[in-house]
Amino acid sequence: MTTPNRFQMTFDGRSYALTVDGRDVSEHVTAVDLHADAHDVPRVVLHLGPTGTWPAELDLLARVEVGAPPDPGPAAAAFLEALDPLEVERAALARMDLENVPGGGTAAVLRQLSEWARGT
Repeated sequence: MTTPNRFQMTFDGRSYALTVDGRDVSEHVTAVDLHADAHDVPRVVLHLGPTGTWPAELDLLARVEVGAPPDPGPAAAAFLEALDPLEVERAALARMDLENVPGGGTAAVLRQLSEWARGT
């Protein structure tokens, strides 16, 4: 893991000022993504403007993620562990699309879990 950098963002009513480790990077950044977890240092992604060249005076450490989506396993496990089995069974058996065919009950449970995971 990289050493965290000091990131500051201020707004004066018209525009944002962005600094990383005390260096103003505002003119190079077109967007900022901020992701914060309760027990970790926030992750800031700075999207650079299409200047065609990397500014020579901008020297930052960054976490680089290349085409590797996050592993959904831990979040899925936490979701499933929080469910009441009787509530899942009742909801699945009460579905209008429950079919009396091999795998029909399992399909109803999976559809129910998918809907709950999406918040519907």
